[in-house]
Amino acid sequence: MQARQIGRPNATSHARLQLILVALGAWNLLSFLLELTNAGPINVGDVDGLLGARAVSGATGVLGIAYLYAARNPVRYRFVLWLATLEQFVAMFTATFHWARGDVGGDNAVVPIIVSAAFLVLLMTNLPRQTDTI
Repeated sequence: MQARQIGRPNATSHARLQLILVALGAWNLLSFLLELTNAGPINVGDVDGLLGARAVSGATGVLGIAYLYAARNPVRYRFVLWLATLEQFVAMFTATFHWARGDVGGDNAVVPIIVSAAFLVLLMTNLPRQTDTI
């Protein structure tokens, strides 16, 4: 029986994944810091309801830290790459949903949709593929 190597990208592919994860981590941490200070482009108005505070819980901070940690070795932490891909789908959906409901204007929803779509395309085109060497 021969040895089998799975998911060993070349150095360029590895560096691209690291760059994408660092950029995604920086984007999430910036979002977290702006949400925390309630200043700048993120200005949270009324938050009410039983679970209203959950909407501004800071989950983007945790994801940003996870992305920066996984950037050390993206192939080893492949599940974080899939988590990042899923997060971009959810971010696009929620921005579109709130835009359609009229909670936010089109000018406020377009930037998160475009950035999430760009990160999604970058992640999907650079995910490590299974490569067999015999």
